[in-house]
Amino acid sequence: MRPRARFGIWLGVTLIFVMAAGCRPPVQGNGMNVLFISIETTRADHIGAYGYERDTSPNLDALAARGTLFESMSVVSPRTSPSLASLLTAGHPHDHGVRNLLMPLERPNTSIAELLRGAGYETGAVQTHARLVKHSGFEQGFDYYDDDWRSHQVAPQVGEKALKWLGERDGERPWFLWLHYYDPHWTYDPPPGPWRTRYGPEDPRPAQAYREWVDETRTMGSMVFHNEMPPDEVQAFVNLYDSEIRFTDRFIGMLIAELEARGQMENTLIVITSDHGESLGEHDYFFEHGDLGTEPEIHVPTFFVAPDGMGVPRGARIPWSVSNIDIAPTVMTLLDLPVDESWVGRSLTEFMDNPDWGDHRAVFGETGGNWFAENDRRLVDGVAGKWRWVRQGRFKLMHIPVPAEKDCEIGEKSGNACRVLYDLEEDPGELEDATGRYPDEASRLGGILDNWLSQDTGEHVDYHITEEAKEQLKALGYL
Repeated sequence: MRPRARFGIWLGVTLIFVMAAGCRPPVQGNGMNVLFISIETTRADHIGAYGYERDTSPNLDALAARGTLFESMSVVSPRTSPSLASLLTAGHPHDHGVRNLLMPLERPNTSIAELLRGAGYETGAVQTHARLVKHSGFEQGFDYYDDDWRSHQVAPQVGEKALKWLGERDGERPWFLWLHYYDPHWTYDPPPGPWRTRYGPEDPRPAQAYREWVDETRTMGSMVFHNEMPPDEVQAFVNLYDSEIRFTDRFIGMLIAELEARGQMENTLIVITSDHGESLGEHDYFFEHGDLGTEPEIHVPTFFVAPDGMGVPRGARIPWSVSNIDIAPTVMTLLDLPVDESWVGRSLTEFMDNPDWGDHRAVFGETGGNWFAENDRRLVDGVAGKWRWVRQGRFKLMHIPVPAEKDCEIGEKSGNACRVLYDLEEDPGELEDATGRYPDEASRLGGILDNWLSQDTGEHVDYHITEEAKEQLKALGYL
């Protein structure tokens, strides 16, 4: 865990005195509201603004056209808890300590909600994920934190909760509202009627697979790693996944329209992103995320929308590789507020100030924990066995730990790991090692990755899975 930096210490001391005085701190910065939306399990290439041919996201596409879209945004982990911890604290998993789905976000970290509350904002959140409940650490900094995910796990209910809080809050202060939408996560089960057949005819096989999974006659791991479905059955699942995105898009659009009708959007920054993507059969990895770090798992849609004159150009598309640890610093900068000195991420406003100029950032990530007994690709246990990567522009270098005595099936051996270079421009499917064609790139990125790996002490909080946590994991498909 990294220590709290000077700014964080100053903020904490200030809040102590303010709370002792029985009042809120004065509003700092430009006072612009923030609507912060993260959508579960949404890969960028299934969104229209990123080139998808299906009409999965007309409302999101219209929003993106009003703002600045980042074409190559990567998350630092394709698991919810580590990724969202990075989103809130602008650090990598080895910085904030959330290395796995069940691990808490410890107090020494400084979240954007804490900073904004210290700057005079009212802060609220509506959560829909079983691992984002209170006492997980994700609630720190929020005045209002609705974690009753069982009662409002679908998109229209999230909007209702959001509008209720906004209608009841102190209207004199700016607000920061984080909404986490869950719908596209497994199981892909849109509401009955037109939603289920929007992209293909009703197919009984997904429902049968869900029943077998619930009845424990089929494990999720067998579907993920040893899937023998014919292509048309896989497509039936993809159709439902796309419908879930379209369903979420509709109700986000309705929420934005209602906020505009109420005059709430005239001074509001909107941020749309996802915690991670989803593999839909690529690399023989089905309906899951977190294990391989492939582009379908880590490339997410991200865009910012703000009123004219607030520093977010309309219609801009930023091609440079960036990371979701950069999102919170960007929000702080757009609000004219200081960025916490302990944060690793850097503001993206340098790209917004001049969209035609920039350069690719080296962005890093690591896989989640291994939940599946059927995962025969994770060859080393624990944190040491996590797959890591660095991406910069068109090139991505994977670091895959293997036992010392084992040779690489793909890539070149480097210590106790295989390293594989992908050229995402020539090989977007990440199928062939490009080290032989680009040895200098492999060497250069290898040095950058080694430096990043050296910052990871391997320290992590030991934890035990409670019976309640086991039930939650089972409900999410991991057990």
